[in-house]
Amino acid sequence: MKTTPWLKALALSFSLLPASAAVNAQALQSHDKVAFGHSNGLHSKGHPASKELRDYTQQNVMPVVRQQRQKLDAQLSAADKTQLAGYRAQLKAVREKSHAFRQSLRPEGTAKGQPGQRPELTEAQQQQQQQFRSEQHAVMLNVAQLAQKYSTNIQQLAAEVQPQREKWAADMKAIVLKNATPEQQQKMQQHQNKAGKAGFGGKHHGGHGSMHKYFAPTRFLLMDPNAPAKAEASGASGGRAALYPNPASATQRLEYEVKKEGTVKVELLNEKGITLRTLQDGKLDKGAQSLDVNLSDLPRGTYYYKITGKGLNETRRFVKE
Repeated sequence: MKTTPWLKALALSFSLLPASAAVNAQALQSHDKVAFGHSNGLHSKGHPASKELRDYTQQNVMPVVRQQRQKLDAQLSAADKTQLAGYRAQLKAVREKSHAFRQSLRPEGTAKGQPGQRPELTEAQQQQQQQFRSEQHAVMLNVAQLAQKYSTNIQQLAAEVQPQREKWAADMKAIVLKNATPEQQQKMQQHQNKAGKAGFGGKHHGGHGSMHKYFAPTRFLLMDPNAPAKAEASGASGGRAALYPNPASATQRLEYEVKKEGTVKVELLNEKGITLRTLQDGKLDKGAQSLDVNLSDLPRGTYYYKITGKGLNETRRFVKE
């Protein structure tokens, strides 16, 4: 059964819990059709829950995961870093070839994302498709082997943010429940209870329950901590907030644009995503805004600005030297 993006996000909310509290994602996925149905279900890409979960992940989960991955980078040997960069390049090349192949199969005149009849592949095309899968699988096996070398390090980094992971799981579950109908909520609870009775809520063999998704060794190692973070603004167009200097010392200027007049909140977060102080919380006019932030009392490390308002939802990372 194909797992929908929304259901993957739901499974993630449970997988973020420590192993003693995690609900087996497979148990949830196996009941996708029963629990949520296929008409007017929550798993629609256009459903508010999907967007809210994506936004929550970008704003709260990814900054912390990225920071933990940066810590791991300092623990990797130079040879392993070089090897890992090679694996990333190989995977990128395979993805690009696979994408070009899929595009060539698209019926003429069909726009991207437009539904259409899937063409029947020739034997040669099927072999080509399988070749891409085999190439990717071979690279991922190499990454997995390298990840085993650092599995203890990754487990320790995941344990460091266990309180945050518990909060993420609770928050994401609340988002799901908030957007579910009473009937869907009831069925979700029923299947969660069944999963617990079946032993899915206890300790997982091999300790993988809490390592699922972002802290799974292979996925975590493959993440490039030095790559530019994806734009995390949701519902807003235009440029992202600017901050300088970065790295900063005693002071830093934050510049951002208010898209719609209304209440705007700007928070300063530590590397774990915990709010240290609120820099702005009040009504602002539409247009360019700026803040001069005193950082002299902060120790060296990584921090974030979180900006929220009407049509404005953004997180920016900076380093204090």
